[in-house]
Amino acid sequence: MQAVTFKVLGPFEAYFGDRRARLPKSGQRILLATLVLNASQVVPVEEVFDHLWCDRQPDRPREALHSCVSRLRQWLDRQAPGAAGLLATSSGGYVMEIDPRHLDLPRFEDLTGTAAAARDRGDPAAQAAALGAALELWRGPAMSNVPSESLHRGRALRLTEQYLRTVEWWAEVELALGRYERLVGELRTLTVRYPFRERFWRQLMLALYGSGRRVEALDAYGRISARLRDEFGVDPTLELRDLQVAILRDDRGVLPASGLGAVGGGWATGPRVA
Repeated sequence: MQAVTFKVLGPFEAYFGDRRARLPKSGQRILLATLVLNASQVVPVEEVFDHLWCDRQPDRPREALHSCVSRLRQWLDRQAPGAAGLLATSSGGYVMEIDPRHLDLPRFEDLTGTAAAARDRGDPAAQAAALGAALELWRGPAMSNVPSESLHRGRALRLTEQYLRTVEWWAEVELALGRYERLVGELRTLTVRYPFRERFWRQLMLALYGSGRRVEALDAYGRISARLRDEFGVDPTLELRDLQVAILRDDRGVLPASGLGAVGGGWATGPRVA
């Protein structure tokens, strides 16, 4: 049987060999996505019910699920003879057996693990490269084409948070390497996409200040400060306020690479904003 590959870091995609498959519709797509997200693990029937129907279950949910599973197996076999064997019934649920090499999420986790190892041995350039490669696997909002409210409130939301924490980590490493100028565009995009994630604003201020754009760094603080007051009646975090004061005083000591000087070398690939 030809290799079966799934991608979950962005819109859900399925490949049979080199051919991208047209996904099944509605319930079968939700079921497939649920099983792929839990690759090689048994997914309890109750969890499948929740992702398929939330609180709007049909009169005979088990019969409806059995029908959905049967149709999904037929879809798999139409894509590649024998592929239906990937979907197995287990005690209390279902499992999709997928080679981790054919799923982007384990690859992402492997690369962040590589970055953590580089951090532990004090190699920021290798750390930045591994994080950049991990973030390149993201193609947009996780599972955006899977019509399941429950899935988006749960696993997809956790994947998005995992992505954002990795972007923040990547940007911190790039700042520490003194790669300020090249960070500015990425961080401007991120502050537009995630306007209340204050760590991105802090990183943008540092990147601008480190690039010699002190007035723009202060303007960035003014924009997030005004937005927080207008929307929520609160001030920025103490960390952001302290950074503003340091920039007003032109204190270059706040720059992460101030004790190292700008580090040369190639530019690690930046994140694909999801």
